[in-house]
Amino acid sequence: MRKAASLFLSILLIFSLASIAFCVDESKPFENSAFFTDGDYTVHYRVYDCENPKGQIMLLHGFGLSSASMDPIATVYRAWGYRTVTVDLPNFGYSSRESRTTELLDREVIVYDLMSSLGGKWIVGGHSMGGGIAANVAIDHPSDVEALLLFAPQTSAQSGASSKIFANPVMTTFFDAIISVGVRIPGAIRLLVAYSFSSTSYAMNYDCGKIADPLKIKSTGAGIAVMSSHTRGTDIDAFSALTMPICIITASNDMVANKDNLNALVNSGAGNLVCHEVDKGGHMMFEFDPLNTAELTLPTIESIA
Repeated sequence: MRKAASLFLSILLIFSLASIAFCVDESKPFENSAFFTDGDYTVHYRVYDCENPKGQIMLLHGFGLSSASMDPIATVYRAWGYRTVTVDLPNFGYSSRESRTTELLDREVIVYDLMSSLGGKWIVGGHSMGGGIAANVAIDHPSDVEALLLFAPQTSAQSGASSKIFANPVMTTFFDAIISVGVRIPGAIRLLVAYSFSSTSYAMNYDCGKIADPLKIKSTGAGIAVMSSHTRGTDIDAFSALTMPICIITASNDMVANKDNLNALVNSGAGNLVCHEVDKGGHMMFEFDPLNTAELTLPTIESIA
């Protein structure tokens, strides 16, 4: 069972190394939904507002997920007085999908453009793939990022010339078939949830529609293929030179994260970096136990004030 889950998840994660052609229905998927247009991209995001916020936090989800995965911890941050925004990265959630005709933008550019449109300085957080993107945003715009919150962060390799093959019609069709079939296999998503959370009992009561429904949107697989053709890597030396507060959260029973990749950030030597490990929840510790996970990041957030 574990090998089957590992194989299926590995197939998905491989293609995350690499954010429209179709129109997104802009009727609000959630009560706090909003949309942002950036060139060919329509980006769905959610605003967890509060009165007289102490600061602003922007959260980026991991590969295959959406802003829905960040809802539990975003709710905690809002309760603590922080205006929190969660983003559906291109090709995921209710944001638009890339195609071979899209005027491509780096995901980091889109995230920063959204931050700029909303105004002010930001604490930027990211999970897994989103952690690598958050790190790049901080490298590019250190004066606009007050702190980094990275949950089991995974950086991507820079797409090279050979990666362009992912954007050809054969590969986009193949990716579409893999994703559309995979999310409709009975129990497949629940198996992945159990693997990602390192908890079978948690998976049995999990609303798998949070993951499966956005992945069923037309052209998701094709968009992921195009994304894989132009992903930006992370310069670890540039990351190590960051001076803003950085908090990295890991989990002792994380079966998903590439340890070498994760350790490259943990051991980067960034001057104001702290790392905390949680015991439960695996790769999805921030959704499994949002209060405990958020509390571990609180000293970093409060250090700004």
